[in-house]
Amino acid sequence: MDLSTLTVSDYMTPNPIAVGPDDTLMRALEIIRLRGVRRLPVTVGDMLVGLITEGDLKRAEPSTLTDSEDDFNRVMDETPVSRIMIQNPVTTQADASLLEAAEVLLNTKYGALPVVAGGRVTGILTDNDLIRALVDVLREAKGREG
Repeated sequence: MDLSTLTVSDYMTPNPIAVGPDDTLMRALEIIRLRGVRRLPVTVGDMLVGLITEGDLKRAEPSTLTDSEDDFNRVMDETPVSRIMIQNPVTTQADASLLEAAEVLLNTKYGALPVVAGGRVTGILTDNDLIRALVDVLREAKGREG
């Protein structure tokens, strides 16, 4: 494995599940829980307009200590994703260096970078994808040691 040639496309998650800006917070929460993901690109058509994270949703939820389940459901069902999404998220491209993308995530402390081509979402590179890359690199290094 030549580390200098690894690109985002080698480890990104292609065709990520996305939501629209008019989808409700409840819909985004359901997708996150059912699909086991932590971040969703927000798109209009295939064009990226934002990003919503599990943490964003948790911060937006009414408190279960002070509010009723009805209040929780009302807020989550009536609030659009666009109200709390990250607008203009930092992105990368599929042919970008994996090292450069990893450095962006490290320096910004973000957990993911949407991968775009011409503004259209083609994938997402997450911290888990980078851990998978690290495991591959370490396995190969261990194999070379014998």
